Amino acid sequence: MLAVSLALIACLNWGISGFLAGMKSRFIPVLTLLVFSSMASLGMFLVIMGVRGEPLPRDPSLMYAVLGGAFGIGGLYCLYRGLAVGAISIVVPVSSLCVFLPVLAGLAIGEVLHPIQVFGMLLAIGGGVMVSLEKNTDANKKRLAAGILPALGAAFGFGAFFVVMDLAGAVDPLWAAMVSRFSFFLFLLPAVLIKRPCLKIKTTHLPAVFTIGILDGTAAFAYTAATTKGLLSLVSVISALYPAVSVILAAFVLKEQLRGLQFFGVVLAIVGVTLISAG
Repeated sequence: MLAVSLALIACLNWGISGFLAGMKSRFIPVLTLLVFSSMASLGMFLVIMGVRGEPLPRDPSLMYAVLGGAFGIGGLYCLYRGLAVGAISIVVPVSSLCVFLPVLAGLAIGEVLHPIQVFGMLLAIGGGVMVSLEKNTDANKKRLAAGILPALGAAFGFGAFFVVMDLAGAVDPLWAAMVSRFSFFLFLLPAVLIKRPCLKIKTTHLPAVFTIGILDGTAAFAYTAATTKGLLSLVSVISALYPAVSVILAAFVLKEQLRGLQFFGVVLAIVGVTLISAG
């Protein structure tokens, strides 16, 4: 099924870019990382659109992609802020709760939710709560894990992105992805002008930063194209499996370890999203 294949590509690319962003956000200011990665993403689309040679469609629905840029950049900013202070294996799974917005949107337009998907949603919520807690060794109490609040902000931003890009993609998936990436800069500019971050990056970081942008851009296109081939609720939840990729990479490369309850929460969250897509 083409829709599932495209959604899996989006899942893989977002998972790898999230992992790379988690590493680089600890050395590079968040706004700086967003500016350079977005430049790479936009540059890629400019080259593709130049080769393709098709004009911008005159359809007002394509303007939803501008909203997609706003929600996308907001979600990425929250995600990178969370990754800068929290563990990749905590922040990324919580951000995957974004799946609920497109599932609810799909229900609103008449898509039928299978009982197994309802069970999966409950598992994902429970897993999100478990993974968001870490033990405070000083007071021996549970507290919100570092980065959990930005991760929840990312979940909302990504969920809204999924919904509006489904609307924009119906016009032209490639142009929708292009417009959303171009609007990134429109919404980044005020923050850059106000905060005036350092816009210098060591050349050793550039390959990874540009890779983040290219992976994120191709994932956005793959997801948007997938929504034109399959149900929004199905495509979005498969795409939202990206935490599995990030967590596996974090475990093997960074040797990040979770406490028992957190590990169980990660498993529940991933299994929950899997059941939603299986339904």
